[in-house]
Amino acid sequence: MLIRAIRTALVALLLTTLLTACSAADNKNLSGQAALDALSTVVDKSVTKFDAAGGTETLSTGKTQYAVIFDPAAPEGKQVVSANLTDNSTPAFVDIHTVSMDALPGFIATLDTKTSEISLTKNVFTIQGTNMLVEIFVTDDLVYKSHIWSTAAKTKDPQILVTEYGISQSSRQLFDSAVETSPAQ
Repeated sequence: MLIRAIRTALVALLLTTLLTACSAADNKNLSGQAALDALSTVVDKSVTKFDAAGGTETLSTGKTQYAVIFDPAAPEGKQVVSANLTDNSTPAFVDIHTVSMDALPGFIATLDTKTSEISLTKNVFTIQGTNMLVEIFVTDDLVYKSHIWSTAAKTKDPQILVTEYGISQSSRQLFDSAVETSPAQ
């Protein structure tokens, strides 16, 4: 009986160790190229999940909040909706390039460990460049939040981007109420 209990505890410990070892970011402390490699892995996994399941990105800049909702099952040209959550204006269909998640791989590709400090501590990637500071928060190897400070923004407040995978009921209601914007004349 005692041997069975010890064996069960050892199997549980081994599984926990193996699952943690498979993670690119969870509970790791990395810097430089190792952090950049882990960030690339996390971003690739996040983009794959977001592109498959859809999702919502909520962007806060100052006192204004926007939602960008992506539904991969919607017809082309009607897969992305933007909504100003602050003034509750009517949501509208927007270009697919509005989705920040799909821009992350390009951003990561521009990073250079010689010109930017890149680190991972407590599931937060920090990227310090000459004119910007970015913190990317991760759980289960998926991006769920980012804080972005930039000298170009001319504000001390960060832009905060929160990512949800899949489309919640409230996001679905916003998506379904979207209208087409008229083209600029």
